[in-house]
Amino acid sequence: MRNEHGFGRFGEVVMRHARQLLIVAAVAVVLSVIFSGPSFITPRYRSSAIAFPVNLNKYSIETPTDQLLQLLESNSIRDSVIARFGLMEHYEVDTTTRGGYFALYNTWKERVEVSKTRLESVQIEVTDEDPRMARDIVHEMLRQLDLLARRLQREKSHEVLVIAERDLLRERQKLDSVEARLDTLRREAGLLSYDYQARELTRGLVRMMQSGAPASRVDEVRSMIRELEEKGGEFRQLTELSDLFRTNYDRRRTAYDEVLTDVTKELTYTNVVVYPEVSDKKVFPVRWLIVLLVTASSTFLAFVYFAWRDPR
Repeated sequence: MRNEHGFGRFGEVVMRHARQLLIVAAVAVVLSVIFSGPSFITPRYRSSAIAFPVNLNKYSIETPTDQLLQLLESNSIRDSVIARFGLMEHYEVDTTTRGGYFALYNTWKERVEVSKTRLESVQIEVTDEDPRMARDIVHEMLRQLDLLARRLQREKSHEVLVIAERDLLRERQKLDSVEARLDTLRREAGLLSYDYQARELTRGLVRMMQSGAPASRVDEVRSMIRELEEKGGEFRQLTELSDLFRTNYDRRRTAYDEVLTDVTKELTYTNVVVYPEVSDKKVFPVRWLIVLLVTASSTFLAFVYFAWRDPR
């Protein structure tokens, strides 16, 4: 009975003040339409892009999409974009005052959103009063992403390059030292090929002895064979070392060239499937929602006032 009496009283208040409530609602509609217009609230536009990650180095157990999200949320990209477009002035934030950068970064978080889609791609959404600015910020974020990922990759590759260069230099020094000694033996002893020279000198000595060559000629050949015996072992060992060191050097050279290519290569790290565009439809403010909320709240407050004022 008490509830029925209460609801009945509310109905009586509505019936008794229906005209006033309608006036309040009409005024609320008119005022909310006016004050939610572009003269009072600057409309904002949204531009977005969707991209898949490619060519990213794996650092841990995270997926390439998660890695792309981490890169896009870096302060390096944020600060580069802010400086590139002068967003401090654009957002009208005074960074010289206390808490200025805090306000600037909060505005950035409000205007820029990076999220993962259900298809393991990454979506970048930027909202701004200037639709072209919103589009350009998305483009710049994608460009800065490539620069950041490339810099991180090159930093790690450069460390490997230093090691590869050091290994290459060490193999080159070993090869040069062996080749220097071989050059000395070639000049002083006339050694060119141990196996070939030993075989030919032996054949020549046999033929000379069989043909009755002069003893001086035979002694000369025997002297050459003795010199070959004395220095031939060293020459042969150095030749084998030279072949081994050259093989090692060539292998190190190939590894060095591969790392050098990795350091200097110019890669992109996203496949963009939805490119940012200049929007011609605002996303803020939602005028119908503002009008609805203002009208409903104003009418309700007016009803509460009339219900409180009227005698029971």
